[in-house]
Amino acid sequence: MITSSRQLKDKINNLTGGDSKKSQVYLRNFFMERFLERVSRSDYKNNFIVKGGILVSSLVGLDTRATMDIDTTVKSLTLSETEARNIVENIMSADLADGVTFKMVNSALIMEEHDYPGIRFSIDGYFEKIRQAIKIDLSTGDAITPRAIEYKYFLMFEDRYISLLTYNIETLLAEKLETMIARSTANTRMRDFYDIFLITGGNDYSIEVLHEAVIKTATKRGTLDVLKDYKQILVDVKESEIMRKAWTNFEKQSFFVKDTNWDKVIDSCINLADEVFNN
Repeated sequence: MITSSRQLKDKINNLTGGDSKKSQVYLRNFFMERFLERVSRSDYKNNFIVKGGILVSSLVGLDTRATMDIDTTVKSLTLSETEARNIVENIMSADLADGVTFKMVNSALIMEEHDYPGIRFSIDGYFEKIRQAIKIDLSTGDAITPRAIEYKYFLMFEDRYISLLTYNIETLLAEKLETMIARSTANTRMRDFYDIFLITGGNDYSIEVLHEAVIKTATKRGTLDVLKDYKQILVDVKESEIMRKAWTNFEKQSFFVKDTNWDKVIDSCINLADEVFNN
């Protein structure tokens, strides 16, 4: 266990070689892990299902995919903003004897196009004289196919893991694939394309389950009719100069993107879609 801020900074410096951007990512991830361990020990551990970038980072490694927030869906709870805030405050108030404390800054309703309604919590984490802002997103109504799984989340600075409920890989891929087809060239979230490239390159998944997950996700989001045109949509995305430029900007801003290019990334997405829809 990390016992002092000096020890934390030294470990981060050793891992990042003193790179300031990488160091900030590792520091943020430390606090996000401290929150996730509190979830894993809380009365709500079976209600919180981790998804999104924090799960991708765990699957492929922080040097390969960094994230800014903790993305979760909540099951078996109907939440108002006030109720959700009370739950998050209850979780973050747990004393794990790790020297870390959290303070709620604010909360706000979020609703991005095609996504599920949710609530975003801005939280400050404290460890001795270190203060780090993190964000927690909670949504409801996600279509998880066939179900959430119990996942061993290995901690960054300790030789152990915590047990969390998470999306299965097929649902993780399905949401990203549906998003890029439904949004076409309007989707500037390059991380969706990059995540598919990363996940399919190094993880096992079932095409049959993925096909079912894509259909259920699209049905839930009202985009099922769009899927039949997936091939032309993704070819248009590949050939779009706007999308290519968006990728170039993403690549420049993201230290973790390396050894690839837009054509490799989008081709991996097209190949996956071909597998899914020709199954």
